[in-house]
Amino acid sequence: MSAGVPACRTIYFSFFFFLFSFLLVGCQQKVYHEGRQPIAEVNGVFLYEEDVHRALPLDLPREDSIQLANDFIRNWVEEELLWQQAERNVRSTERIEQMVQAYRKSLIIEDYQQQLVTQFLSEELTEEEMLRFYNDNKTLFTLKEPALKGLFIKVPKTAPDLADLRKWYRLSDDATLEKIEKYCFRNAVIYEYFYDRWMPLSDLEGKLKMTPGMRSSLKDQASLETTDDEFVYLLHVEDIVPEGSTKPFELARPEIADLLGNYRQVALIRQVRHDLYEHAAETGRVKLKTDNTNNNEK
Repeated sequence: MSAGVPACRTIYFSFFFFLFSFLLVGCQQKVYHEGRQPIAEVNGVFLYEEDVHRALPLDLPREDSIQLANDFIRNWVEEELLWQQAERNVRSTERIEQMVQAYRKSLIIEDYQQQLVTQFLSEELTEEEMLRFYNDNKTLFTLKEPALKGLFIKVPKTAPDLADLRKWYRLSDDATLEKIEKYCFRNAVIYEYFYDRWMPLSDLEGKLKMTPGMRSSLKDQASLETTDDEFVYLLHVEDIVPEGSTKPFELARPEIADLLGNYRQVALIRQVRHDLYEHAAETGRVKLKTDNTNNNEK
């Protein structure tokens, strides 16, 4: 086993050595493997034991390890044979080389652009920037469902003093909210307080088992109750923004950050390209043949 390979990654290679020994024995040219153990060869190209180890998940049972290693080796051999066959039969690779060069170019440019973004846009967006963008682009932030502020409680039907809870959850004064919190700490299955943030209705519907009739009843200061065989579900709506309205800033904040971040990146790259062009033109590194030049040459 190669040094540094965990014992738990042990693979039983005797079967594979038997399968591919004819490839290794038949090789007449001495090859220096730098301490690595070859387990397959195709016309002088080697697959090493460590390559197979890296390809397999950890802690596989012996049988699974053998099967997956067998599949990996077989696939490697077939792909290498196909590659070598293709190299012999594809006469002109100019188009492929052009595609490779274009892809390499795009990868290098993308990596450089990411470096520029990291270097020049490392500062966090300010609240003022995001709020200005929100106010200037409210049409981008439309609610696809109502958003609520309030509280939600799921409590067993057998919980004590349910009559008190049914009175309390409709109120929003500090003293009553403290009573609700203490009660729910002892008895509730779910207690969600969201007076201080907007919550999409979909985050509640599954928990509340809301009926179509209840949905149409949603409005400011609405207090809704539903039950099943085991639980009582209580929802108080302190404030609501209807579907189709502009999203509250708090809800739109993640979108704003993404959009504004993307805009900043696009603007930065556009400016870099412009500056590079202007500098190259001024220093004579860019020469363009204009229509006038072509006419004069004629």
